[in-house]
Amino acid sequence: MMTDGASEHHRAPPTMLILQLCCVAAIEGMDMGLLPAVNLALQQDLGLRLTDLSWMTLAQAVAQALLAPLWGVLADRKVLRRKTLLSLGALIQGLCTVLLAFTKGFSLMLLLRILNGAALASLKPLCVGLVADTTAETLRGRQYGYLELCVKLGMMAAALIGTPMSRQQILGLHGWQVAFLLIGSFSLFTAFLIQVFMREARREKSWSSGGRAGCAGAKEEMQKLGGYFRKPTFLCLVGQGLFGAIPWNAFGYSTMYFQVNGLSDAAAAGLSTLAHLSNATGHLLGGFIGDAMAKRCPLHGRPFTANFSVSCGIPCAIFIFLSTHQSFTYYAIFLVILGLGATWCAVGVNWPILSEIVEPQSRSGIMAWESAMEGAVAACLGNALVGLLAQVVFGFNLAKEVQGKAQNAEALGKALALTSVLPWTLCNLEH
Repeated sequence: MMTDGASEHHRAPPTMLILQLCCVAAIEGMDMGLLPAVNLALQQDLGLRLTDLSWMTLAQAVAQALLAPLWGVLADRKVLRRKTLLSLGALIQGLCTVLLAFTKGFSLMLLLRILNGAALASLKPLCVGLVADTTAETLRGRQYGYLELCVKLGMMAAALIGTPMSRQQILGLHGWQVAFLLIGSFSLFTAFLIQVFMREARREKSWSSGGRAGCAGAKEEMQKLGGYFRKPTFLCLVGQGLFGAIPWNAFGYSTMYFQVNGLSDAAAAGLSTLAHLSNATGHLLGGFIGDAMAKRCPLHGRPFTANFSVSCGIPCAIFIFLSTHQSFTYYAIFLVILGLGATWCAVGVNWPILSEIVEPQSRSGIMAWESAMEGAVAACLGNALVGLLAQVVFGFNLAKEVQGKAQNAEALGKALALTSVLPWTLCNLEH
């Protein structure tokens, strides 16, 4: 007969819960991949500049960072059930995405992207918290790997659907409009499924009983955050995450990089799809490797996993972004290596450790704070900075259709290389 300790050691979440959370993760991935997939089409059809798209990305990321702690507090204090919060976040995100399909002015698009970011802020902290509550410590890496697998599959779907159709006409609509409608509809459908079919154990509300309300409650949360910063492990993970997330945020411009390198839309979509598929596989692999290393060496196994993963990404980024006008096969090889080897940190290292350093009732909160800080810095120094560096510093100009093609490719490549190699080098020093 299995003992209680052994049972806890092998505890895994219900399959249906994981499938539902994977659908939520796919929403996040689709949103992350959608704007990069239609980037070029938006510039050509709406007259948006590269910096305009960078500002939209930055505004969404800042809103997502600012609101993530609020969603985490609502979950930890049991103001609403986590399934309700997830459903609400998916619903708002879906509505914003559908409305974006019919919005052509920069100001209104910017507002909708801000609201979209505020809704997306709920998804990751709540999903990670639910997995941590229902999974044994030695199995969490692989469960987080499944979630990130679906994030990358969502990004792959956005690239595969959005990029080829973005500059086409479909039923009287621009292709990029159809892409927004399809992905927004998936989010609305997922919100319905979660609200109706997700089963979550009811918990006692604590906003008014177990915890203080209003300003007193806010003060409690600030004190809790201060307690996190007194934990050296939390500081190390946040520092590593801040630098480590910048390149992945900046890679949103990789599809455009392949396009200005002379590859067709279909080829660029194929590379983006291949990258997302290898990233998805790499996250799943990283979860299993992190768990295995933690079992073999409890104190140093997960940190070693992070060191190896980050070290794998640096040379790949150099070969991809500083070698312009290469073949499809050349880029594909290094994208696969990058995806399989440089994606282990979050699922195999950061999230499992964060789940262990706080009490169970604070897991959504600490994930939300980590996500907020990581997301804000990554947006400012990742995607947004790439656009500014490429256009202002290195001379990217989409209007140069013929004589400027080589210059555009080099400018965007240099910006991408700088915002990936330098942060990852600093990230490696954190460990």
